[in-house]
Amino acid sequence: MLAKPKVRKEPVTADMLKAMVEAAGAAPSLTEVRLLAVCLVAFAGFMRCDELIRLRCEDITFNAEGMIINIVSSKTDQYREGSSLVIARTGGLTCPVGMMEKYFLMGELNHTPKACVFRGISVTKEGERLRKTGGLSYTRLRELLLQKITQLGYDPKAFGMHSLRAGGATAAANAGVPDRLFKRHGRWKSESAKDGYVKDSVERRLEEIGAMIGIGLDQLQFANNELD
Repeated sequence: MLAKPKVRKEPVTADMLKAMVEAAGAAPSLTEVRLLAVCLVAFAGFMRCDELIRLRCEDITFNAEGMIINIVSSKTDQYREGSSLVIARTGGLTCPVGMMEKYFLMGELNHTPKACVFRGISVTKEGERLRKTGGLSYTRLRELLLQKITQLGYDPKAFGMHSLRAGGATAAANAGVPDRLFKRHGRWKSESAKDGYVKDSVERRLEEIGAMIGIGLDQLQFANNELD
């Protein structure tokens, strides 16, 4: 019997992230801020789920320009040399740095430097509190993400935890981020490895094809519409 072909998940988009933040409202709960921090940082940092799970509070440093995340080990780091991930502060609604700072403040993460960043939440008489030990599993993170995606009206079967990494990589690729920076930011070892995460936009594909064959984007779009 032939194995079923692996179906690639859809990338999360910047518009989806904006909708998540807006849905949380002006006074989001700790549970909501935790998920938003996961999504925004994973998207902006092209982060794998295992990297998120292993993050310790002491691995994150904030400064005026943004934040530096110390990735102690990752899938492609065979010798456990580690790497530093830099994420810029944008100041906007979906700023990953601002949301992570908010999560640190609400969860009082500065008091537990050795603990996991993303942990379970207990409900007490005083409200929600992060648990002092342990961390969220892949299964739990995926469950929380898909619940939110479902609430926004999307098909949860089309998405997974890799959708965040793929979404950030896709947005960067379509924005024309240089390959050298792209590869380093995503912690890819080979030039081809990143291709499995990136879904080019129609505009990007038309633009590149147009450059190769010597006609403009507007002409290609017209031709594409004529074929539909």
